[in-house]
Amino acid sequence: MSLTLIALAAAAATHSVQIDHGGKPVEATYSARAEFRTRTIGARTPNRTDMQRCQWTATILVDRALSHGPALSRTVSSDRQFSGSEHGACTPGRQSGEPNLARYEGAIREHLIAVAQADHAPLLAELDAVRNLASN
Repeated sequence: MSLTLIALAAAAATHSVQIDHGGKPVEATYSARAEFRTRTIGARTPNRTDMQRCQWTATILVDRALSHGPALSRTVSSDRQFSGSEHGACTPGRQSGEPNLARYEGAIREHLIAVAQADHAPLLAELDAVRNLASN
């Protein structure tokens, strides 16, 4: 069974960058969020100790939003993953992995800043393309 949940724990991680484009300041806000996938492994047999475990994988997604409108808002990166397991079966509403994701808060913030720095040139190119389309 595979279950996808959106975590609020990583949503608290944000990073803002202000760039100058054509003499006007543009603020880009990068927000991290986690998408969880869970899978129950192990056997559940009668008259024995439950051997089931809930394996979780959190994929960190970085979303970009611009101060002047939603035109160039999009998901920039989704290449960072964290994983672990917990005792018992994965059930809806259990929120497996969310409490454990707090241990990775520093790594999530570092990833967020690295993505924002790597997105600087593509963002300027996208802003230039929109500006060129508007001037034609």
